[in-house]
Formats: sequence, structure tokens, C-alpha cells
Amino acid sequence: MVHYLHRLSTEGKRGAKMALESCPKCHFIMLEGVLMTIEEHGQNGTIYVSDLAAAVKQPLPAVSRALRQLEQDGLIERITDSNDRRKTLVRPTEKGLDASRQVEAAISRYFERVICRIPEEQREQLFSLTGVLLEAVEAENAEQQAKLKGENENG
Repeated sequence: MVHYLHRLSTEGKRGAKMALESCPKCHFIMLEGVLMTIEEHGQNGTIYVSDLAAAVKQPLPAVSRALRQLEQDGLIERITDSNDRRKTLVRPTEKGLDASRQVEAAISRYFERVICRIPEEQREQLFSLTGVLLEAVEAENAEQQAKLKGENENG
């Protein structure tokens, strides 16, 4: 099973990389991390740098380096908070949002082509089972997390 998952991951990444050849270079993983964190924890399309670091559980200097790269590429901008000049907000630029949309569309098109290679009957089975697999993984993760939490509280 581990070999299969590794192979699936490797081939999926290889295909996605080829699908992205025509897209703008945008440090997609970093940019998507920022965009998703803003969506989950930010307000009005922005997030404090310190809140971003806390949400992604990374040290502030590492987050600042990543943001500097995204900022140099014109994908995000940092803004001083007008209410507290010691704090810095981050928000995506139009260029960043556009790059993200282009990459997401290219990856979606790639996986749509992959799915079309699966016979229709098997495609229906696949779709019905993906939800079952995700639910099983989430349930196992929740149980493991609860066990770890219990061990940490007792030990």
C-alpha cells in the first residue's frame, strides 16, 4: 500500500509539473498556503504576519523569507497596520490571485484528463469510494490525535 501511495504521489506530481509548464512561475505551494490561511484565519482578505506564522506553525523568520520571495515576485504585498504601526498585514495582489487561478485551472484540466482515461463505470466507483477513503482517514487521524492528547495529559 505504501509503495502504491508513493507511486501515485510521484506520478501525480510529475504530471502536475508538466501541466504547469505554461503557467506563470508563482511559488504555488507558498502562495496557496498564504491564500488558504488568509481565507481561514484572516479578515478582509488580509492577515497579520504573526498570525500567518502561528497558523502555519513556522518560525517568523522562515515565514518572512517566504513572504519576501512572494513580494519580490509581485504576488503579495505587505502593509503596515494603520492602527498599530508595529504590525504588518499581508494580502495577495491581483497578479498573485491571477497566478493562483491559472495554476488551479491547469491542475484541474490535467486531472480531468486523467479521470477521462478511467472507464465510466469505474469512474463512478472511484468517486463513490473517495469519500469513504477520506472519511476513514479523517476518523483514524482524529482517533490518533485523541490518543496522543490523552497520553500527553496523563504523562
